[in-house]
Amino acid sequence: MMKELFSGYSKKSDKEIKDLWKNSLITFDTNVILNLYRYSEPTKRAILELIQKFENQIFLTFQVGLEYNRNRYEVISDQEKSHNEFLKKLKTIEDDLNSKDSPPFLSDKLQNLLSEVFNKVEKEVQGHIELFQKMSDEDKIFEKIDKLFNGKITEKFDKERIIQIHKEGKLRFEKKIPPGYEDYKKPEDKRYGDLIFWFQILEKSKSENKSIILISDERKEDWIWKLKNGKTIGPRQELIEEMKMFSGKNFHIYSSERFLSFGQMYLQENVNNQAIKEIENIKKFDLNDRIKQAIIFSKERQKVLRERMEKYLDQLNEIEADVFRLHNGWGLQDRMSLKEIAELFDLSPSKVSKINNRAIEKLKKIIDSEKIDG
Repeated sequence: MMKELFSGYSKKSDKEIKDLWKNSLITFDTNVILNLYRYSEPTKRAILELIQKFENQIFLTFQVGLEYNRNRYEVISDQEKSHNEFLKKLKTIEDDLNSKDSPPFLSDKLQNLLSEVFNKVEKEVQGHIELFQKMSDEDKIFEKIDKLFNGKITEKFDKERIIQIHKEGKLRFEKKIPPGYEDYKKPEDKRYGDLIFWFQILEKSKSENKSIILISDERKEDWIWKLKNGKTIGPRQELIEEMKMFSGKNFHIYSSERFLSFGQMYLQENVNNQAIKEIENIKKFDLNDRIKQAIIFSKERQKVLRERMEKYLDQLNEIEADVFRLHNGWGLQDRMSLKEIAELFDLSPSKVSKINNRAIEKLKKIIDSEKIDG
């Protein structure tokens, strides 16, 4: 059947989805685990409780465990920083509203109410900051993750296997075979993380003879199949087909919010729409932040390039003037040949000729613009 021949392009039926949830192993990308530090307590609790309900199906790859431990303190630090920045913004707004010298001019009663609200917000946010500060000694998220995945982490690949993956990865990335080729510009030690992660998933599927559901907030094209209009279809077809070839099993990807939605529906529980909305909003915030950073970087890059270009043009103008004077005898007793000038500037004669012609054209334009009789 065509569906079997081209399984990577076929949408899964409702029955196939139910079978996946019932019989598959479920694993998690690093971003899903690290994002727990970014959520409110209710959303965090909803995700961890749902993971626990699938305790007989869950596992982590060694690569995800490694990346989680490498990065969790950075994420905690970032959250502490973002909360402190929020307090600074809050203070600025409060000072503006409390000013009696400029509008809006608020009544004393309303100002008192606002001050009370600001104090409560500040107190709660400060409480969050203190929790992040204590996490270096007492990280309850880490403790929960450690307990949930105790004895459920795949084996570490040995050095020879890692070297082999690096070699294979270079060939795969050149041909844009997913996953991981979007990371090719990263430093060598971070370039092949996704590919190592993928091979550990494949090995687990084969050894356990089980299909795999991956929970991931990754949206890059080397994992996700997207249409030109931006609509997401599912995992890249190459990943589904590689899993079929390697272990004979199926593969699917869910985002964190869809894990909550489909997982709770499968367990016949009420779907936590508030948690789903929060996850979606945080993703939008992160996306907007990345776009802003990209714009800032682009503007800074343009400024540097513009400065370099202006410097280059100044140098080019000086060379053009020198070539013109030397070849045309302008203000000099003797003229130099193109060959002599080329040797002087370490350029080809044809290049010198072009520079000289360009200088002549510029001189003509200057003469014309100033209406000097030639």
